Amino acid sequence: MSLSLPTYDQVLELPAQVDRVVPQEFIDVNGHMNIGRYLEIGGSALWLRCQEDLAMTDDYISSRAMSTFTAEHHLTYYAEILEGEEVSAHVRLVERSDKVLHTVTLIANRTRGQLACVLEATLVHMDMSTRRPTPFPDDVAELIDAGLKSDDLPWLPPLCGAMGVRRRS
Repeated sequence: MSLSLPTYDQVLELPAQVDRVVPQEFIDVNGHMNIGRYLEIGGSALWLRCQEDLAMTDDYISSRAMSTFTAEHHLTYYAEILEGEEVSAHVRLVERSDKVLHTVTLIANRTRGQLACVLEATLVHMDMSTRRPTPFPDDVAELIDAGLKSDDLPWLPPLCGAMGVRRRS
């Protein structure tokens, strides 16, 4: 388990999959961004990373009858995000098995220069005809491995320690 957080500048070493200004409709009764919007931004960033870098595009289900399902996720908040502030989401691939991908999405408050939230997730690769886990195709596995290599930065990803790739012995 990693207890140290990356600095804001370290987060920006990863490309931004989402970059936007927070609109009023994202704000809850406490005057900051609602919990569901963190999940929406982080989930959208993760989906975009899968589409753009891992060849799991919009037609992946129709052309290959495969997709990914989120098996677990964990949100940790470090700073508020308010209306009108600019945020970005940066996805780091952490580890994979033949059927599971462990990721961390870092949501940055670019207005304040802070790490605001970490969304850790495990994705299970699925055969959509059986709705059962199936190995990543070789070409996708190669892209994931390349992403893992490019995301192997000198700082540890902030992990909750309660989830990840589980290997059966």
